[in-house]
Amino acid sequence: MSRPAYLIRLFCTLLVMHSLFAMNIADAATDAAIMPASGYAIVLASSPGKNLAWTAKESPLFETKSIYVEQATIKNAPWERLCLGFFENRDQANAQLKDIQKIYPGAWIQKSSAKNIALIIKPAMAKPAIANKTATKPGSLTEKQLDSLMKRAKSDLAKGNIASAIRYLTALTDTDGHKYYREALELLGLARQRKGQNAHAVDIYEKYLVLYPDGESSDRVRQRLAGLLTANSAPRDKIRMSSADTKDEITSYGSLSQFYLHNKTATDDLDRFTTLSRLISYMDLTTLQRSSKFDHRYQFTADHNYDFLDSRDNNQFRFIETYYELSYRKTGTSGRFGRQTLRIGGAIKRFDGLSAGYQITPDMRINLLGGFPVDIDNKTSINRSKTFYGFTFETGTFLQNWDMNIFYFDQKVDGINDRRSTGTEVHYRDDTKFLFGMIDYDLFFKEVNMFQLNANVMFDHGRTIYMNAYMRKSPTLATSNALIGQQERSIEELKKTLNIEQIYQLARDRTSNSYTVTVGGSAPVSEKFTTTADITLIEVDGTVASGDVAAVAGTGTDYFLSAQLVGNSIFMTSDTAVLGLRYYDTHTSNTTSLITNTRFPITRTWRINPRLQFDFRKSVDGRSQKKLRFILKTDFRYLNKARFDFEVGYDKATEDNDGLSLGSNNLFLTLGYRWDF
Repeated sequence: MSRPAYLIRLFCTLLVMHSLFAMNIADAATDAAIMPASGYAIVLASSPGKNLAWTAKESPLFETKSIYVEQATIKNAPWERLCLGFFENRDQANAQLKDIQKIYPGAWIQKSSAKNIALIIKPAMAKPAIANKTATKPGSLTEKQLDSLMKRAKSDLAKGNIASAIRYLTALTDTDGHKYYREALELLGLARQRKGQNAHAVDIYEKYLVLYPDGESSDRVRQRLAGLLTANSAPRDKIRMSSADTKDEITSYGSLSQFYLHNKTATDDLDRFTTLSRLISYMDLTTLQRSSKFDHRYQFTADHNYDFLDSRDNNQFRFIETYYELSYRKTGTSGRFGRQTLRIGGAIKRFDGLSAGYQITPDMRINLLGGFPVDIDNKTSINRSKTFYGFTFETGTFLQNWDMNIFYFDQKVDGINDRRSTGTEVHYRDDTKFLFGMIDYDLFFKEVNMFQLNANVMFDHGRTIYMNAYMRKSPTLATSNALIGQQERSIEELKKTLNIEQIYQLARDRTSNSYTVTVGGSAPVSEKFTTTADITLIEVDGTVASGDVAAVAGTGTDYFLSAQLVGNSIFMTSDTAVLGLRYYDTHTSNTTSLITNTRFPITRTWRINPRLQFDFRKSVDGRSQKKLRFILKTDFRYLNKARFDFEVGYDKATEDNDGLSLGSNNLFLTLGYRWDF
């Protein structure tokens, strides 16, 4: 090490030691000068840990009192409490408690003790202390506090320590804007519900749905709220039935949505004509019947597509999920029959058939399944030419943060092997990291059919990086791929002209490899602005010529780059503004896009979303195109039950082809609603 570098490091070390020594002397002097009066104090907030960076909210109620931090030990773990003192008796403290709970909802009264005081933040009659620079905002919790509180809350909730979990979750929801707020609010409602405090749970769930009306977790909260409201309402014959031996409770919920899409196009040499006029309807209905020993689930999910332009095929109806499930509550054994979605595994995602599961232990479950794999484009028909059977094995959480699934599937097509695969899914989650890995290996063709790896890491100060890698056969490697490009419509027909080995080779020849890798990240640049950026690489290999089917060339590597600057509360409270830049370099063209996207909450139930985008595309054949697009979207929510959406857009494109300029424009709109019941 050079001498100047050594001196600089020594100087910095001495400076840090001097600062810490000076701070300790100042804290000790303050603590000695201000001792609590005997009596009572109000605990404003509490959190596990030691030497936490506490700050206090400002209020006239605190002007004549001291705000201090005291240490405590709870369940052999160190805790700190932010306290307000001192009161001569409990009645005096109780007289101010209600007003203080408007600022700190979880505040409570305790006996004051001088020996536990670790730090005086604000002496009595002094001006409010300057907020600690390490805190994100006055009254907020540090990252360390947030992580510790959330971990303890989840642990206690899982163990059934509901009262303790409520304390942790209340501390997390005292201030909003942090990374755990949404999840903590949902869990607090669940904890109150399990505690039997249904009125509290209803208030929390309703608040949650106002703040977060959309998303999978919102649907879950909406279902719990519906269950509570149903339980609290007067019994009705169609909802609740009883007999001398058993008592059934029936609850139904779901959603109905309809959207109309319309598009009109005009070019320089043609009049305006309609290119799209379609009504899409979606129905999702779940009925749960609970008896003394069994749970019954009736699921119906379907959509309907009506094309007003095509009179020959204007009525397309699809069953997406339609099944009956019976569960034995005591052992966790269950069976399901009908069209269903497989939540884990490789290529098989939806099938018509039967699945049965047995809960081996609270953390381990095995499922056996079989039937007919479903290509959803086949609408309502059952694909009887293909059959499969298999199993999945699920583990609960092990080693605190890991869980895993194992699967095996054996599929046949027209009596011969189509695919036989095995694989696993692995998840890892903690407070700052998420990892997902999946591999699907075909035992028959002896090749990896699918491999996926997703990783997300959160750092301090809101910084995040992520990586997604995906390799798959395109299409999924299977014997039925041999039909691609052939006149025969089934393997049974193909077997009349080719032997089995020739069919297997055709299947390999028609299958290519596809690779996708995305790397990106985000970081806040100020209190209101965050930047995000990512790059995606996609490559698809070619296929060889065989069986009178021509070869397909590979695409080479296509690059997709994207960067965004995201701002919040710029023009008005809770608005969002995005300025984005995209660049696509593909084997057919290069495209540069500039995008502005804004979202304004006019009221708590009404939002508008203007968007403007400009694209410039240069094709490899020399053509170029410029396109300007404007879109205005708006949505309105009614009583957390219905949402109405409207979107209108217009784009104008100009194309230059060998000096000849051609123009076109599109006018499109979407109008629809979603009703949750």
